Amino acid sequence: MIDTRIVGETPADAAWHEVEDGFWVGNTDGRFLGTIERHDPDRFFARDEMRSYVGEFRSLAEARRAIAERTG
Repeated sequence: MIDTRIVGETPADAAWHEVEDGFWVGNTDGRFLGTIERHDPDRFFARDEMRSYVGEFRSLAEARRAIAERTG
C-alpha cells in the first residue's frame, strides 16, 4: 500500500491513502473527504464524503482537487 500526501491540491493537512490497488481514501483532521477509484491509467472516479458521484477525471490530482472544492 502507498501512502501519498499532496499539499496544495486538497487541504494542506489532507492525507490520501491507497488502501487497495487503485483505490484511495482521503481524510483531514479525522474528517472523511471521499474516495477515488482508478478505472484505467487516465480515468479516476471521485466520490465525496457522502458517496455522491463527483465526476470522472484524467488524473489523480484532478480528482483530489474536485473533492477538495466540493468539501471546501
